[in-house]
Amino acid sequence: MQKEILEELEDLRDETEFIINNQEFVENKHMENYLRSLERIRYNIFNKIKLNNKYEVNEQDRLMYLNDKYEVSVSDNYLKIHIPEVIPKYKNINNYAYKNIMLNVMEKTKNYKDLYKNELVFVFIKVVENQKNIDIDNKFVKPIVDGLVLSKVIEDDNIANMFYGVFGTTEKIKKPYTEVYVFKGEKMLKWIQDFIKADIK
Repeated sequence: MQKEILEELEDLRDETEFIINNQEFVENKHMENYLRSLERIRYNIFNKIKLNNKYEVNEQDRLMYLNDKYEVSVSDNYLKIHIPEVIPKYKNINNYAYKNIMLNVMEKTKNYKDLYKNELVFVFIKVVENQKNIDIDNKFVKPIVDGLVLSKVIEDDNIANMFYGVFGTTEKIKKPYTEVYVFKGEKMLKWIQDFIKADIK
């Protein structure tokens, strides 16, 4: 499998070198083709690694491709996930971005399987960016919720099992991030009140 990945990377290297070495001739159509190739190659490598790890018996021989900066903790039956990136907008979503977030969330929360089994849960998503006027309704939250369903932290994402809210805020930071809080739905009103009070301070 390593040989196949290297071949994919060699193809990408050739296309990258062409773009860099021919900047004066590169047009939008060339960049669009290059970005499509980049997406295709990343997607192919991603799936090859996933398939390899599925059938690799020895854990030390598996390839680590998930982001180790994702963090998960549980306190007083509240599950918190730190995502070291901003969830994409609907218009910018692609297979890689979707799968990247979904699988990282799934992998990091799998140890909390059945934490909210047969419970109605609330998923609160806080997006932190270094820009004003965030259009929070444009954010694509599905990969987060799907990751939680795949890890079986929540039973399902239908209306009988979960509901959610999204909150955007601006901070002077170098790296934007997202925080996710999951807890029983009955605690939603009090939790949001406490959260807003703390955030205003």
